[in-house]
Amino acid sequence: MRKFRGVRYSLAILMVVNFIAVMLNSIIYLQATNYIIAQRQASLLVERLERIPFAPSTTFWLSAFLFAGIALISMSRYRSQTSRWSIFDKWNILEILLMLLLMWVQNVAYNGLILLVFADIFYGSKELNTKRDRKYWFAFILVSFLMLLVTNSDVFSLFFPIPSLDVYIHFYPASIRILAFFLKNSLYALNMVLFIISLLFYIMNVLAENHEVEEELAMVSKVNTELNNYMALSEKIAEDRERKRIAREIHDTLGHALTGISAGLDAVGVLIDIDPNRAKEQIKSVSEVVREGIQDVRGSLNRLRPGALEGRTLKDALEKMIREYQTLSNLQVDLHYEWVDVDMDVMIEDTIFRVIQESMTNAVRHGHASQMSLHFFEDEEDYLIELQDNGVGFETLTYGYGLKQMMERISILGGQLQFENRDGFFTRVSLPKYKEGR
Repeated sequence: MRKFRGVRYSLAILMVVNFIAVMLNSIIYLQATNYIIAQRQASLLVERLERIPFAPSTTFWLSAFLFAGIALISMSRYRSQTSRWSIFDKWNILEILLMLLLMWVQNVAYNGLILLVFADIFYGSKELNTKRDRKYWFAFILVSFLMLLVTNSDVFSLFFPIPSLDVYIHFYPASIRILAFFLKNSLYALNMVLFIISLLFYIMNVLAENHEVEEELAMVSKVNTELNNYMALSEKIAEDRERKRIAREIHDTLGHALTGISAGLDAVGVLIDIDPNRAKEQIKSVSEVVREGIQDVRGSLNRLRPGALEGRTLKDALEKMIREYQTLSNLQVDLHYEWVDVDMDVMIEDTIFRVIQESMTNAVRHGHASQMSLHFFEDEEDYLIELQDNGVGFETLTYGYGLKQMMERISILGGQLQFENRDGFFTRVSLPKYKEGR
């Protein structure tokens, strides 16, 4: 409401016009009564009225008091810390009651107040923003405009006797009578025009706001697409760097060792018939090179391990990674680790860690999940891992680079990887129990 400046100003002008209209009617009741009494036509007035009205002074002061109550409620709505009120809020109900009471005090001479109160409540209601509650608005709009039709003084007088304001005006001289009718009808028409203008302002502001939201969503979508492209490119660059690093490791370790072994074995082939003792010494040298090569390969493999696994068990490394994810994102992870006394090869632990890491990343990035459970257990033949998040899941699974890498890693170990759409994204990893190597 505060953002819609045009609506706010038009509503303020609408409030002023209604105040003038209400007070004009009250003044006409008061001054016309005094004029009729001065002209000694009071008995004629009583004959023409269908019902004895309130005392004109009472009508004047009650009208001012009741309108002040409506204005205060409207101002309170604008100044309230709550940006929007419920249509069923007690202050809205009080405003409607004050309006009905004011119209009764005015002898239903002016029903433009319905438009004022309708606009005041309509522009400040929170139900208008939700589809579920808009049914209340259809009922409110229908009732409001039915009231606008029924409370027309000519229509209302068909059902209930009311002291018509026109009767009072007809006692004035022609010049004053014309002016009074002109002001009365002009204020009613002006009130209607201002109501339509405020409604147009509101519609234009809503459309502009929706357009801004659409532009922001389009911008967010564009940025999201660019980020995804950047992440895909970063993954590709990281993959290429990793390949180059592994190639350098192989070149610096296995390449050097294999070259030395090849040269040493060639020398053994030549010396074995000429000088067997030197051939034996050469074989010892080759054996030493092989052992050094094995140590270098192990060192390279250790350098390729995830940092979280350095000096930690698989469970400790997983718990550390989970803590980091929970700190950096809204993902809450529940770990159930039931692998007891499981001795696994380093490569298998690395693979499991990478699979869990990729799954948690996908749950946050693609699934927008807030909760995830990890269950590590085993049966007679397999080690099993089940991962379940509460994200968006999938209709048709698209295998990106991450999922392909997960499947390749598990396949190398002779295991299986399954994905299901089960109230989110579900992953099941099964690794066979070998008698050796575990």
